[in-house]
Amino acid sequence: MKILPKLESKWRRLKKRVTRPSLVRKLDLVHESARKKAFQESCDTYKNQIENEYEIRNNLPKLSHGDREAFLSDGSFHQAVGRVLLVAEFFAMMPVKGVTGKHPSDLSFSWRNIRTCFSLLFIASSLANFGLSLFKVLNNPISFNSIKPIIFRGSVLLVLIVSLNLARQWPQLMMYWHTVEKGLPQYKTQLSKWKMGHTISMVMLLGMMLSFAEHILSMVSAINYASFCNRTADPIQNYFLRTNDEIFYVASYTTALALWGKFQNVYSTFIWNYMDMFVMIVSIGLAAKFRQLNDDLRNFKGMVSKCILKPSKWQRSNNFLQNMSPTYWSERRIQYRNICILCDKMDDAISLITMVSFSNNLYFICVQLLRSLNTMPSVAHAVYFYFSLIFLIGRTLAVSLYSSSVHDESRLTLRYLRCVPKESWCPEVKRFTEEVISDEVTLSGMKFFHLTRKLVLSVAGTIVTYELVLIQFHEDNDLWDCDQSYYS
Repeated sequence: MKILPKLESKWRRLKKRVTRPSLVRKLDLVHESARKKAFQESCDTYKNQIENEYEIRNNLPKLSHGDREAFLSDGSFHQAVGRVLLVAEFFAMMPVKGVTGKHPSDLSFSWRNIRTCFSLLFIASSLANFGLSLFKVLNNPISFNSIKPIIFRGSVLLVLIVSLNLARQWPQLMMYWHTVEKGLPQYKTQLSKWKMGHTISMVMLLGMMLSFAEHILSMVSAINYASFCNRTADPIQNYFLRTNDEIFYVASYTTALALWGKFQNVYSTFIWNYMDMFVMIVSIGLAAKFRQLNDDLRNFKGMVSKCILKPSKWQRSNNFLQNMSPTYWSERRIQYRNICILCDKMDDAISLITMVSFSNNLYFICVQLLRSLNTMPSVAHAVYFYFSLIFLIGRTLAVSLYSSSVHDESRLTLRYLRCVPKESWCPEVKRFTEEVISDEVTLSGMKFFHLTRKLVLSVAGTIVTYELVLIQFHEDNDLWDCDQSYYS
């Protein structure tokens, strides 16, 4: 018991020693200084972090124009073709208002629009130019080569009239196209949305660059020709007299008529090339819609062929297919049918342009091949002639291949339907398959011919046949014949 008071006294002394006020104050000061230091360090860290984030945000690489377009693309045909139509409007074609708008509802056509007035004015100008060419040809000996100006200017005039009528229908066509696009499966990546617009832009850019290069070479060759067949001492006047001889065949030379003839020639050359590119652009858009549906059948639902995938992957794909309901196949069949109806509508709208494009190219390829048998009088003439011939053949081949891609993509759907296993086979799949087999989804030239890959061989065979017939009656002509201009 005596031990307890001693322990208690020791505990009191120890407690007083620990809880001395001076020690408490020292501990409080140390704690406060440590807290302030930690708070200051955290503030500096936070401040430095904000400054670093601000510097990083300002130093980030800005998106280029092409990357920004790819990011903002919505994958619609209206957006992809907007700038192409804007260029066409500058050359008096497709006078539609709102082609660069975000939605097809922004499109409109009006006879009082300045675009329409400009198009009508150029149609009247082209009609007058065609009449002068016709008058000149009919008052001279007619041959296969001499009717070239009539074919050229007549085709341009016809395409102008058809494009004006197409412009009236374009807002309704684009609204229906937009409705079909909304019902299709969504793109999986932003790159997929951008791909169609990028292809259209590249086709237009490449076509215009080659067309411009051809026209420059034509001018160089014509200047060389005019210097050889000079009528006056003025070389500029000689150039216009030779390149616009259908005008000065009935009228005296004036600067205003010379400039009008040159303006008419430049615009006609663009329209002559643009009708091919327009058919290609529409074909790219339609093929892209079929490809969008096929990609969903192949990737999203795992519908791929056994011969393509490994057995393990095919087993996983087969499991996907077994879980597919008839509703899925019914939706895809309706989407396929909507694209087919869209193809029919676009074919009805542009079939005359397609007809003019192929017949025009066929004639000019025959003319150029026939003239290739003649001896070239100069290097400038040879460079222009062979560049023009290669460009013409390449353009015709590109139109055929891009147009046939619509048919190829529509038939590709059948390949995926044949990969459906028996576990997921249902009446809707059978109906879908029968529709794909029975339908002939292609663009056409006024229903006279259909644009498939077989057409390429048919056109090549036709050219060879015509060329063999023409060679029988061909005589080597002097291309420096000053009495007959080859540049009108």
